[in-house]
Amino acid sequence: MAKERQQKGEDEIYKEMAMMGEFKVIDAHMHAGFEKKGIKDRPGVSQGLWLTKEGMMSKEAISIRKALGDPNPFKPLKNIDEMPEFSVDTWIKIMDAANVEMAVIMGMDTTTDPPYNFPWHVPMEYIKEEFLDKHPERFVAIAGINLRAEREAVLDQVTKAKELGFLGVKVHTPSIGYPNDRERCYPVYEKCVELDLHVEIHTGVEAMPGTRAKYQDPVYVDDVAVDFPKLKIVQLHCGIMNNPRVALWNVIRHPNVYTDISIPHPTLMEFSYYHNLDMLRFIETVVPHKVFFGSDFPLLVSIYRECIDHIKLLPLSPSFKRALLRDNAYKFFNLEALQKKH
Repeated sequence: MAKERQQKGEDEIYKEMAMMGEFKVIDAHMHAGFEKKGIKDRPGVSQGLWLTKEGMMSKEAISIRKALGDPNPFKPLKNIDEMPEFSVDTWIKIMDAANVEMAVIMGMDTTTDPPYNFPWHVPMEYIKEEFLDKHPERFVAIAGINLRAEREAVLDQVTKAKELGFLGVKVHTPSIGYPNDRERCYPVYEKCVELDLHVEIHTGVEAMPGTRAKYQDPVYVDDVAVDFPKLKIVQLHCGIMNNPRVALWNVIRHPNVYTDISIPHPTLMEFSYYHNLDMLRFIETVVPHKVFFGSDFPLLVSIYRECIDHIKLLPLSPSFKRALLRDNAYKFFNLEALQKKH
């Protein structure tokens, strides 16, 4: 009898999952720049993922290469010509297979602290030409800006982001410093309010060489939200492995603060300082309309569809799962207006 009840429960879950599959997903957190085309002009990207460091392959690179069909993903790549084919068309195929309709692309323009001085630069022009211009119905973008540059140069970057059709700008705190830095960051926030751009602030841990965890605590986002109540803010990663409780408090306290929950890896979901079921239920109860699904693509290429299916199978309400996987991002990024334009 118990086995029959269990089977009935599983049947109901998979029935609900099939119904959930009727809507398409929006991925609010993907990273461009890892594509083979022109990657030699983005040295930090190739060094950070594809090429070896001291003869060792990263587990992320091995996983991605295996998913892309590399027959020998454990073989170290000595130069970029050896990397597997990876293009915008690859993105589209993977998104289609996972029932993902649209994605929000993250740009980057930063250098970490010495002794590494690790560069990660994905120019706005590249994202516009390869993603926004070629597939305007599938991609929107957030500009990565270099907050270590001189003030006027940084503000020019913000203006250029607006002119190129980007929806907001990203502050990569692990490499640039505290997001409540009045001298470095506040002029950017003022400019974003003026231009009607939102700001996305990194609040999760970062393994990139030279980054510093002390800058990533979402407690510093509280200052920004207090000082700029008209500025829409998205906390990237919701403080994972760092301070998720304060990240959620920011979302609860401040009307202008939202969050994504990248990466909701099916295995890591169970760790208490990641996004476990209790945390997702808390979000569903308190702020269900202010959270977005994000994958941190391409890091999850090998389990992309499984990751989304895992969320659909969780014992959460169908309405919240749809809000998390689609509706909240659709409304926040005003994707209806963009779709009508194209």
